[in-house]
Amino acid sequence: MDFYDVLAQVIALLQRQGRVSYRALQRQFALDEAYIEDLKTELIEAQRLAVDENGRVLVWTGEAVTTPTPLPSPPHALQPVLQAVLPPPVAPSPPDAERRQLTVLFCDLVDSTALSRQLDPEDYRAVVRAYQAACASVIGRFDGHIAQYLGDGLLVYFGYPQAHEDDAQRAVRTGLGMLEAMGTLPPCLLRDTSVHLAVRIGIHTGLVVVGEMGSGGRHEHLVLGDTPNLAARLQGLAAPNTIVISEATSRLVYGYFTCHDLGTHALKGLETPVHVSQVLGESAAQSRLDVAGVTGLTPLVGREREVGLLWERWAQSQDGRGQVVLLSGEAGIGKSRLVHVLTERVADEGTLRLTLRCSPYHINSAFYPVIAYLQRLLQWHRDEPPAARLATLEETLWTAGLALEEVVPLLAALLTLPVPERYPLLTLSPQRQKQKTQEALVAWLLAEAMRQPVLAVWEDLHWADPSTLELLELLLNHVPTARLLLVLTCRPEFRPSWALRSSVTPLTLTRFTHPQIEEMVLRVTGGKPLPAEVLTQIVAKTDGIPLFVEELVKTILETGLVQEDAGH
Repeated sequence: MDFYDVLAQVIALLQRQGRVSYRALQRQFALDEAYIEDLKTELIEAQRLAVDENGRVLVWTGEAVTTPTPLPSPPHALQPVLQAVLPPPVAPSPPDAERRQLTVLFCDLVDSTALSRQLDPEDYRAVVRAYQAACASVIGRFDGHIAQYLGDGLLVYFGYPQAHEDDAQRAVRTGLGMLEAMGTLPPCLLRDTSVHLAVRIGIHTGLVVVGEMGSGGRHEHLVLGDTPNLAARLQGLAAPNTIVISEATSRLVYGYFTCHDLGTHALKGLETPVHVSQVLGESAAQSRLDVAGVTGLTPLVGREREVGLLWERWAQSQDGRGQVVLLSGEAGIGKSRLVHVLTERVADEGTLRLTLRCSPYHINSAFYPVIAYLQRLLQWHRDEPPAARLATLEETLWTAGLALEEVVPLLAALLTLPVPERYPLLTLSPQRQKQKTQEALVAWLLAEAMRQPVLAVWEDLHWADPSTLELLELLLNHVPTARLLLVLTCRPEFRPSWALRSSVTPLTLTRFTHPQIEEMVLRVTGGKPLPAEVLTQIVAKTDGIPLFVEELVKTILETGLVQEDAGH
């Protein structure tokens, strides 16, 4: 394709999606940085069809492709429910304002007035700057946006200017990280040892209008609406070094964190009392399926062919003809749900099952999914001393039949454990140590495959760090002769160089058809049909994405409004 062929395809993609990241364009069309810059110049300056957002995303500003046909209106009482779960497309906002759903975090330093009296002004300034810097580092890790420094307070947006599918989770994880960071501030900042730093954090999720505010030479983008005000009120309810979240946020993060119900509180300026919870910490849940497992999974719909293919590849791998399935699809399309079916089927076959999950929060952390898996495998306790952790690692490696003197120093270094003097000292260059570590990890997995069939799932490779991808490519060289099935899940923008190997089977999940959506709705409702106008709205708003269908139907059922309006 020449430049204008690529340009035409990018324009078509932008018209459909509205927003596309530059990294996605690079993966989709195999473009280098110079090519991306030329596209930006043409789209933004020459044709004025898009604008740049934060140096990372291209946002369509041209005319829409088509005008959608008006849909039948759902029962009046259900309209707020449909809008809350999947906000409908809104009319284009003026250039200086935009309607968004945001999660807002408000953090404030406890007893800052008293603290300012206790400390010399210069010392107080140093303390506040250190606290703000520590918090800003955590906020940046989870891609939050610091809207304002309010004296010793912080107003943080999640969902603007960059939206993510898990903004509420990111906000809560940020809050937990900020509490942890407060304990790591340098002690020398506080010459008076009686001074103790603590923060209060409030988090709320809701609809806002965000746009440029101010006049004269001072302008800034701020959020208008009740959401930031409520976040600030919740902060006032929090005890020192705790996080309080609203019910709206709690619903979005349910299962991923352990929380303590604080009941209903009347807040200043709000007519209706608000139900709030205190976040205690992260739960053991690693994915949506872990969370859904508490209340039961929705029966699988419309994936019979895909399940059959996975089962066939598993049978081949058991005979020593290792297989790789590259399972690709959009967010919410059902990749993890499909993998869950396979892992449940092989559960009683004496099979080793392992799952490594890449994380959007750790894209730059070398071997993050491997380290996280090993920590779960070894079942370390939080307060367990390093010597006990090392003993567990040694026992596990010895059981696998590996030479301890060769692999323990490498894996102990990977897991940041001190290595006893009885092991040889590592004198390798960083690059060579990484290569040897990758070889040790592959040898470990292959040793397990000699003892029993292995099903290894690598989730969300589009978020994998480079070291993890190198490890995976090394492993792929050994798959064809091992009793090993690798199931690799990713989104469409992830296009690895090894996808065309003979041992790799590509499997792309498509969106649901209208009949499949209807079937899933019946499964979720227990066989009770929804009114035709409501079903039409579900079909339109979920756009064939199974996860959205399930979440929207469950939310509708929780309200009880369907029975009221439909008369059944």
